[in-house]
Amino acid sequence: MGCNCGSKARGATVWVLSYGDGRRGGEYGSKTLAEVADVQKGGGGVIRQVQK
Repeated sequence: MGCNCGSKARGATVWVLSYGDGRRGGEYGSKTLAEVADVQKGGGGVIRQVQK
């Protein structure tokens, strides 16, 4: 048994968009949404999948 820390949804996945140049990224519910946001912000971001 692990701590699910008050979250009912287990194994929720988010896609994190980040930049190495100080621009603000964000968390998205799908890879497609993260890719669209990256294009809107000028591209060059790193998108990675994270389990919450």
